[in-house]
Amino acid sequence: MVTMGYTNNAITGFSWQTLQKGLTAGVTIFKMYCLARLLDPTDFGLFSLTAIALGVTESLTETGINLTILQSKQPVNYFINTAWIVSIGRGVLISLIMLLLGVGMAEFFQNPDLTQLIAVAALIPIIKGFINPAIVSWHKDMAFLRESFYRFSLVIIEAIASIILAIILNSVWALIGGLLVAAVAEVIISFWVLELKPKFKYSVSCANQIFANAKWLTLATAFHYLNENIDNLLIGKLVGTFNLGIYQNAYGLSHKLNYEVTKSIHHGTIPIFTRIVDSTTRLRQAFTKSLVATSLIVLIGSAPLLLAPELIVTWLLGPKWLAVIPLVRILTLSGLIQSFSSIGYTLFLAKKSYAIMNLHLVLSLVLMTGLIWLWGSSQGMIGAINGIFWSRLATAPLILVGIIYSLKDPKPTHV
Repeated sequence: MVTMGYTNNAITGFSWQTLQKGLTAGVTIFKMYCLARLLDPTDFGLFSLTAIALGVTESLTETGINLTILQSKQPVNYFINTAWIVSIGRGVLISLIMLLLGVGMAEFFQNPDLTQLIAVAALIPIIKGFINPAIVSWHKDMAFLRESFYRFSLVIIEAIASIILAIILNSVWALIGGLLVAAVAEVIISFWVLELKPKFKYSVSCANQIFANAKWLTLATAFHYLNENIDNLLIGKLVGTFNLGIYQNAYGLSHKLNYEVTKSIHHGTIPIFTRIVDSTTRLRQAFTKSLVATSLIVLIGSAPLLLAPELIVTWLLGPKWLAVIPLVRILTLSGLIQSFSSIGYTLFLAKKSYAIMNLHLVLSLVLMTGLIWLWGSSQGMIGAINGIFWSRLATAPLILVGIIYSLKDPKPTHV
């Protein structure tokens, strides 16, 4: 009866998350369709580098507050006050690091515009630090409908703001402005829709639980982010900001659907996995179902890009983005491999098997960096993308080994 209850919860969570991610993908495609006609590849390239500065500092200061609350048997209100203070402090720290990083990146890429772009974007983590941490209660309590509606409303706000600003400004500042508007909206909505609200009260015991879990999680998050974005840094350096913009839309087109589906399955299954983590049989069954569902959906979703990339690119992005076409198939295959790895990460997070995940992330990062630089230097964009594909393919067996190890029946203990 309990197993069926968790199965129903997983199905409900996946259904609402899938609907939300499907609608999100639709909005994202519409936003891409509009922005590709309003902005130039250089704008997307500059935005990509700005987003890297934001993301890398976020990952290096990751506290894993939400995951800690999910994993804990304590109620959300036990953590909320301390979590809010930690989140605000982290936002300020991220902002300060970004200001320094902006100066270094402007010098590294020889583009002074990056200093101003990153300085303005540094306001985003400060604003988001004030988000009500109680939003994690929806995830912990599996109230997926409310959470899906909340997340989708933010996607709508960010898309509308970006498009309107692009019409007015016709520059990369529209993309930065869209993120700022969405950040302010997220803070306001998080306090408006939730009865549980944080106060400025700090608990040392709560903080110790958060930071203890953050020790290995921060490392995993940093490596995961670098794996996701080292390609942008290297490609931007090797082939320039304009070509980075071409790559960004090729990557978004080939990875967006797979990424959203994988996120929805991860989001719906991790609270289930954390509750049944002590029962290997039930965990094995739940993981197998999530793996099969993910594989089927991403394969079906990737088929159009593999079969007719010319048609998709021409219709969605327009004639000035035709350079994207040769990149789509190999990036789509890379995305399929990445989806498999991401589902493995869900299992590793639930079991707190950070060592396996970190090992895969480190190996992937080293191999990807080496191959992108080696092949990209000699073959340009195509060489860099082949480096991404082969680095992911070469390290995928480690994920398989980790999954098998994580789902093994525990050895019987003899008294």
